[in-house]
Amino acid sequence: MIAVDGLGSIVTLAVLFGFFSGVFIALPPVCFVALTADKSKIGSRIGMAFAFMGFGTLAGGPGGGAILQNYGPHLQWTGLWIYGGVSCAVAAAIFTVVRMMKAGGKLMVKV
Repeated sequence: MIAVDGLGSIVTLAVLFGFFSGVFIALPPVCFVALTADKSKIGSRIGMAFAFMGFGTLAGGPGGGAILQNYGPHLQWTGLWIYGGVSCAVAAAIFTVVRMMKAGGKLMVKV
């Protein structure tokens, strides 16, 4: 892992990851509610979004395993961490583009 070599740092990383990863489950429905003008379509949009996230979840395990195996007999986690970080950054960019399309360039706006 990146800069993590002791038990204390691994536990700290696991706690922080667990705390902040809850956002990936809790935030998308809030975004879709805010971005949907016709409130009767909220349920179908949230369902479709989680269906697409399911494809990413299914592909993430085998994809991560392939990245991890390409580094030889010793497990080098750096490539896998970079893969996860880039995936999160791409998702954040997509959410940002959607928000900009909906609200424009204003930072503090009620959508």
